[in-house]
Order: sequence, then structure tokens, then C-alpha cells
Amino acid sequence: MRRPLALLIALTGCSSSAEPPPVVEASPCQEAPAALAPYSTRCGHVVDAQGRVVIDRGINARVAGLFDVDLGPGKVPLMEVPTLPDEDLVRMRRIGFDLVRLPLNWSAIEPTDTDPPTYDAAYLDRVVAFVAAARRADVRVLLDFHQDAYSKYVGQDGAPLWAIQPPPDKLLEGPLTDLSARITSTQVQRAYVTFFDPANPTGAKLRARFAGMAAAVAQKVVGDATVIGIDLYNEPVASEAQLRPFYEQVGAAIRKVDPGRLIYVESPGIRNLFDKVSPPSAPLSLPGVVYAPHVYTKVFTTGCDLACRNDFTIDTLRPSNESARLEAEGYRAPLFVGEYGYDPNARFADYVGMQLALQDEFQASSAFWVWKESSEGSWGFWDKTATGWTERPAIRKPFARVLPRLFGAWPKRFAWDAAARRFTAELVGDARIKGPTVVHVPLPEDLPGAVRATCDGVALSATPDARGDLSLECAGAGAHTLTVEIVP
Repeated sequence: MRRPLALLIALTGCSSSAEPPPVVEASPCQEAPAALAPYSTRCGHVVDAQGRVVIDRGINARVAGLFDVDLGPGKVPLMEVPTLPDEDLVRMRRIGFDLVRLPLNWSAIEPTDTDPPTYDAAYLDRVVAFVAAARRADVRVLLDFHQDAYSKYVGQDGAPLWAIQPPPDKLLEGPLTDLSARITSTQVQRAYVTFFDPANPTGAKLRARFAGMAAAVAQKVVGDATVIGIDLYNEPVASEAQLRPFYEQVGAAIRKVDPGRLIYVESPGIRNLFDKVSPPSAPLSLPGVVYAPHVYTKVFTTGCDLACRNDFTIDTLRPSNESARLEAEGYRAPLFVGEYGYDPNARFADYVGMQLALQDEFQASSAFWVWKESSEGSWGFWDKTATGWTERPAIRKPFARVLPRLFGAWPKRFAWDAAARRFTAELVGDARIKGPTVVHVPLPEDLPGAVRATCDGVALSATPDARGDLSLECAGAGAHTLTVEIVP
């Protein structure tokens, strides 16, 4: 977020004393929102149709039938991908997750090389059905064109077989126990080189096909307010100079069919190893871009054992988040941490609490990795048992805090004080913003107590709805302090 100095506007009128006239602090944001809908961007934040600043606290979810690991007859699936029934969406919304980052695979959307291109209608219908289910649960969706190790045929997921160029030396099956080796393999690395090389004619054709595929997905959700945006490419193995024209090309293809859609762009995937990349050289030409890096401090550190993973403080976690904010400012874009997560066997609660505090500090939205999985370390909120899935309270409870949703005035800063069980937001009235501030209160079993809210010390009605959301009026000209407490 760009943080210009706050402006002071003197109130007009007569004064009966020699005291200086009172002043009213004006919103530090003087921009108009980008001409997009139903969501737009303004001064380093996503804003809704009422101009309110949107802070998403979301979660990633790989979903059977969408994260497609079926390699065809006679092949062994790479991993088990769970279903995501409607009750899961309702549950995640009540816990506090108002957005699902939904991984989609190019290989499932465009499995065959045809001229003109053809797209799997049944798969696209499943995407639309998922969006409808999320709408019923009041959960937004970020569509994510996901890949890891380029393609399921040589890595984990991503491109169709025909788009692996040069053609692979060996097709790989499951189970997936060697992802690191696949990522660094020669056939995967040369596929990335071909795809992102601006001087390679084969790469140019593949990038154009990818852009067409992305537009076909966007066409299915045109104007749908449940879909907040489209994440163009997960963890790309490419330089910023290579990514810039690719993002421009794919973003333009999406905007041609869905003119109002937010475009989410990621950092080079190498950020996962080094916790930062150089800020981009300039903003993209497209309006309404959101910067969506991943923050995995200590997760991918080579040779980091359990003792290493347990050794962190908020100050050692801060640099990656601070750098992410600086990188976002290079794009003049809001910051959305598209993935963060941690080993459930390490200091999980401390790690999550600190990352959430840092996301508040740097005013970032986020999506936790992951809702439910029984592979790759079995992260997530659920244990897989012989009889089904069982929720893990130890994973859920670190998220028990008052969470910002929508700000009805411009946020200067906001934070959760775990010891005091108090959320505080410093706000400034903004004439472009209409509607109340909305926060989410945690499950009573995770943080029991009465909810108490004040605006500038004046008590507000504080009755959350069935989803745990609380609407609060705390706006008007000048500065305001909003507090929401969970009182034992």
C-alpha cells in the first residue's frame, strides 16, 4: 500500500478564542477506483462496489474433478484429491475464510491439441458449479491456473501433454513421492525455458494457446461477483522480464471477454526459496492488477529440520512480508499472499499467529494452504481416517481472532491483540466509501466470550450473524478508532 502523508483539512467557521481552528484528518487515498466491476483497486487495496476496502482471509482447496489427477486408462493417479461438499464451504466460512483460491489445470481444460482449440465443456461446467456452491455459502472464489513442475505428465500438474516442448523423454506416474526431483529434472526445466522464452516461436504459440484457454474460463464467469479475480499462473519458473509480457498477454485476453475482472499476478517462483524478489521494474499496463506472491519462510529452506523449523520469531518472519509489500508497490497493486502455511508438527500455532499479525501490519489479504489433503505431509484442517475426514481443532484454533472483512472508512492500521482479545482499527472517513465496516468474530468454542464493539469509545450494537460477521458503523469525516473485543 502506498502510504502518502495524511492531509489535514481545516474546518471553516468562526472561533470564539485564540485557539487554532480544529482540523479534520482526510483520507490518505485521493485516487478514484479503477474502472472495473464488481471489484476494483484503489490506492493499493481491492475495493468493492461500495468503495469499501476488502481484506480477504482465504484458503486454498484442491477439489476432486477440478484439480484433475486422472492420467487416463492404466495410469496411477498422483495423489488422492478430496471432494469439497457444500457443508465444507459453510464450515470454512464460519471459521473465518471468506475466499477459496481454487486451483485449475490447463491439462484438464484443453487436453487435446486441436485447430481451432477446443475446451472440455464438462470441466468448465464443474467450475461454474463450484462457483455457484461458493456463492450459496457466501464465499468468494479466486480462480488459479495452477502448475507445479510444469505438467502432471512430468511433474505434478499444469500443462497438457501436447504443450510439453520439447516432448518429454519419459512420462511419470504416481504416487507422487519425488516432487523436488521432478521440479529440477531436465525435461521439466527445458519445458519452462521453451514456454517463457520470448524469442522461441514454439513458446510464443504455447503462450497464445494458454491465453486463449484462460479467456475461455473467464468467459464462463463474466461479471460474476462471486469470482473476485483470476490468478494467471502459479509459481512461474521465469524471470520478471519474461513474466511481464506474458501477464500482459494473458490479462488482455481475459479482459477482452470479461472487462471488469481483477487480474492476480505472482512473483517468480524462486521467491519461495529466498523470501523476496526484486520489485518489478514498473506497473503493468492493465488496470486492476493484484500482486499475489507466496510467503513460505522456513518451509522450503534446504536442510531445515524440525529444530530449524521451530526456530523463528515475528522479526525473522517479517522481512518476507515487508518485501512482499514493497514488491506490490512496484506494481502499484494491492497485496494478496496467495499461499502461506506450515508444518502441523512444528510450532504451527505460533507461525500462523505471527503470519496473520504481519498480514495485518502490511495490510495484505491472504489464502492459507490448505483446507484438506491426505498427501504431501497431510497439511490442512482435517485428518483422513478409515471412516472419513475429522476436523483438527489444533489447526483451526490459531485462526480464532477477530478478522477484518470490509472497511467502511479508509484503514490507516489495524491489528489483533491476542492477550487483550481485542481488534483495533484506526480509520479515516472517506467520501468515496459507503456502507458499514464488517469484521468476523471467531467460533465461540475457540474463543468464548461476549462481543463488545466501540467507535471512538461509544458502544455499538454487536450481534454477529450466523456466519460470524458483524456490521459496524464507524465512519464520517475525520479519524476514528474502532475496537472489537471478545470479553471472557
